Order: sequence, then structure tokens, then C-alpha cells
Amino acid sequence: MRCELLLIALVAPVLLVLSAARAEVSVPAIFSENMVLQRDVPLPVWGWADDGEKVKVVVWDRAKELAKAETVAQNGQWRVTLDPLPAGGRYSLLVEGSNRLLFTNVLVGEVWITCGQSNMIMPLNDTAEPEKAIAEGHKYPRIRHIQIGARDTHEVTEPRAQLGAFWGLPKWEDATYHLDRSSKTDVPGSVAAVSYYFARELYKHLDGNVPVGMVDVGAILPVQTWVAPDAVAADAVLAPLAGKGYPNATSRGYLANIAPLAPFPARGVIYYQGEMNAGNAEIYRHGLRALIQSWRKAWNREDLPFLVVQLPGFIKHEKAEKHALDMDANALAQFHRDSANHGFVGIREAQLQIARSVPHVGLAVTIDLGDPYDIHPARKREVAERLFLQARQVAYGEKGFVPGGPIPVKYERVPNGFAVTFDNVGEGLVARGGKLQGFELCDAEGKCASADARIEGSKVIVTSDKLPAPATVRYAWAGYPQATLYNQEGLPATPFRWPIPE
Repeated sequence: MRCELLLIALVAPVLLVLSAARAEVSVPAIFSENMVLQRDVPLPVWGWADDGEKVKVVVWDRAKELAKAETVAQNGQWRVTLDPLPAGGRYSLLVEGSNRLLFTNVLVGEVWITCGQSNMIMPLNDTAEPEKAIAEGHKYPRIRHIQIGARDTHEVTEPRAQLGAFWGLPKWEDATYHLDRSSKTDVPGSVAAVSYYFARELYKHLDGNVPVGMVDVGAILPVQTWVAPDAVAADAVLAPLAGKGYPNATSRGYLANIAPLAPFPARGVIYYQGEMNAGNAEIYRHGLRALIQSWRKAWNREDLPFLVVQLPGFIKHEKAEKHALDMDANALAQFHRDSANHGFVGIREAQLQIARSVPHVGLAVTIDLGDPYDIHPARKREVAERLFLQARQVAYGEKGFVPGGPIPVKYERVPNGFAVTFDNVGEGLVARGGKLQGFELCDAEGKCASADARIEGSKVIVTSDKLPAPATVRYAWAGYPQATLYNQEGLPATPFRWPIPE
């Protein structure tokens, strides 16, 4: 018995030491092999370690040290900020504490974050021309993607500190449609199409000299889920939604996927969502404004560029055999109204309002890229190309080109109607198909009638003798409208109405 007690007395301290073993230094999954870091900005790197742990982070170019920072962990966390790095690579990033984490094949270039539901997530294989994109993929060797966070709506439930993710290298010789997690390689057909096409446009614009990294976030959730809790509480329209269940729950996507990602540096954000909010334009307008506000706060960048995709033409979904639906029957019922009150109409107006009233926001108009009976239209390359035009202006400050389609900027009353002046007219306004259609006038009682429209320079004169006292003018105001007004550059005018109700 004495021997047993003596043995316990001797072993117990050892067990105590083992149980108190130091935790290893770790980092979020956004820092990994093949990552792309944003060029020319301070680079925060962060993670977890025991209190008092000394942590060093170094970026190497072979034997040359490019950047270094050190800190001491407090409250189980640590963070350093590296000096800005120019575009380049392949580099190595070392995180060293009680253990060492070494990430190789690191590039420095342009990083963009994408967010949205199924049309943002839609893989290249589901689009109009995947074979051509895959065949040409080898021309763009330094484009990389990472899919982060929980996409299953039932998984996006709780705040998270860590994200499941890895940076993938396109393997263009294999066109299989899956995500090969065993080799940690994105097979090209599984890459989010809008994200890839946008990256391709940017890569070409920079003459292939700058790597491009796309951080793709997505879930079948409405706008309010991507808004931080404090921003929800501060908004009178959003606050009553707090605490509700799916699909109206607020902040879940933000807490699960966005808060853990910030402040990973990026040039800007692409947001392509609105379908689940169809029929609730006021919630969407407040939600999109609050989303931009809360993300800018999380990244500590009041000028963080946002590019918004305006919803395309659509009537109702009848192609269930092609795609799994995003929404349940109640949500889809928001679309099945008379055309002028279709659920997408108010969302498009809200997107236009935010783009015009919030600084550093660009709007990609896609009214002509929809499918009347498929909520997942296939023409994603054109969506990305229009987003990139907006990026050139909003994020990169370029001038001397036309960044989008005609946008109404001035309204004047004329006999029997209105004269609408447009910006972004480029080389001039044109009527696709030879005749302007889609313009309407409405009286004070809300009665509307189609109107005659003609182009005069940068104006469209809209008149009708069907209404004795027209009070408002609108264009392309339907689920799947006649959209005939373009500029010479081939970009469509946004749907609009004036005056916009308060």
C-alpha cells in the first residue's frame, strides 16, 4: 500500500504537467498554403496561443526576409501587422511560437471577397459556356480561389472563431465537376463562375503581372443575415427581425462567416443577392445599407468598395429539373404577382438607391441577362464583366471610360410627360431593336399606361396622350420587362421610376 501511495505521489506531478501542456500557436484557415495576400496595404496576421507566448511572423522570398513582426499573446489571442508588400511571389510565410507553421507558394496581389446566395455560388459548369473557360484557364496561372465558411443554411447558426477553408489551385486539365478536398485543388468546374470570370477580367487588365485571389463566401440566406448585430439593433426596420428563425434570422451569416474573416485585407467586395428578399424591398434597402456599414466597420475601412449585382429579368421559376430551388414555396410566392409588382422590382430599385446614395458603391445592371423561367440564369460571364467595369471606377479610380449603362440623373416636366437626362451615355443612347419600349407614365391615382419615348442627345422624352395629367415616369418596371435602352457601348439602362416614394 505504501508503495502504491508513493507511486501515485511521484506520478501525479507528471500528469499535472502533461495536462497543463502549452497549446500550439494556430491561425485561421484563411492563412494557408497557396494563399493570396493583398498588395500595398498593411497585412494583419492573427491567431491563438497561450498567454505570454512570444509569436513571430515572417514573410520570406527564398533566403530574403521581406517583412517581419513579433508580439506576445494575451487572453489566448495574438495579432501582428506586417508592412505592405508589392505584388509578387512565390513566397513563404512563417508563424513561429512554441511550434512553427510554414506556408509556402504564397502570392501577393489583388484580393476580392464575394458574397451571396446561389447565383453567386453557381459553379462554372452550370453556366452558358464552361468548356471555353476551362479550355482557356491555363492562360491565367496565378488566379486562386478559397471557399470559406458554412454554406448549409442549417450550419450557419452560431458565431465562429475558425472557418473551414483552403486555397485552391485550378487544375485545368481536369474538367470534372467536384471539389477535390483530398488534394486541396479546385477542379475548374466547381469554381464559382462570377468570381472566376471577374478574376479573369482583372488578371487580364493587369497584364498577368499581378496575382488575383478570390475569397468566396456564400449561403442561401437573405440580406439581414449578413448584418452585424449592432447594426441590426440600430436600424428601426431591421431591429424587429432580431431573434427570429430561418429564413428571417439576422446576423447569423455575419457572425459565422464574416466576423472570423475580418480584417483579412481585400481590395473590395462583390455582393450578388436579393432573391430571398423579393417582395420585401424596405427590409432589403435597410439591410443592404446596414451590411455595407457593418462590413466597413469590421474592416475599419469607410471606403471599402462594394460592387452590387442588380437582379436580372425574371417571371417565375419553372426549371426545377435543372437546379435545386433556393427557397421554399412561401418565399417563391413573392414572385407570383402581377408583373409591375413582381418581387424583384422593388429589390432592383433598392439596389439602385443604395448605389446612388452610399459612397464607393458600384451597380452592375443585369436586367437583360435573366431567364424568364429560371431563377438561376446561365450568363454569368457578362455579369462579371459588368462588375469589373464598376471595379475599375469604384475600386481602382480609373477614368476616361464608360463604367456602366445609362443612369437617370435629372427629370423635367414637358407637355404630356417627362424628359429624363441620363449619365453613362458613352457614345450615345440607342434603342436596341430599333424602337424604345418599356417606358410608362402614371397618374396620381396610380393608373399607368405605356408611353412613347424618343432619344434626344442624353435625354429620353417620354410622353403619352392616354393620361391627362401624368405624375410619374418609370422604365423596365416589371419582373421580366421590355428593356430596350442602351448606350453605344452595349450596356443596358437601369430600371427606375421617378419620383421615388418616400
